[in-house]
Amino acid sequence: MAFLENVDPLAVNAIIAVVVVTLLDFVTGVLRAIADRTFEWAALDVWVRTQLLGRVVPIVLIVGAGQVLGGITVGDPANGGVSLDLLGVGGMLAAVTVVASGVKSIIDNLNRFLPITTTEHTVPIE
Repeated sequence: MAFLENVDPLAVNAIIAVVVVTLLDFVTGVLRAIADRTFEWAALDVWVRTQLLGRVVPIVLIVGAGQVLGGITVGDPANGGVSLDLLGVGGMLAAVTVVASGVKSIIDNLNRFLPITTTEHTVPIE
């Protein structure tokens, strides 16, 4: 498989992270909706359109296209030219954004079951 020899492991890990975090967000969101008794089957259609087709698939396509198409080289690389991987960088930035948003959502969903609270202790002033 000669194609996979040239694939950047960071791109593969970004795709895996986006897919895994999105699926975990889905599972925890469904569990929270069931626990809150607000689950609706119609919401699955919205999730597929917004999350899966609106975020995951485009990011996978952008990161994949960045790996296949490569970068743009300006000037001679041997003499200080610059190589720009715009699709790769754009895909990675989108992946980081989606993963961060997904982790926040997962934490919010889990706080429904495991509320994290803090207790304020007053310190006597002497």
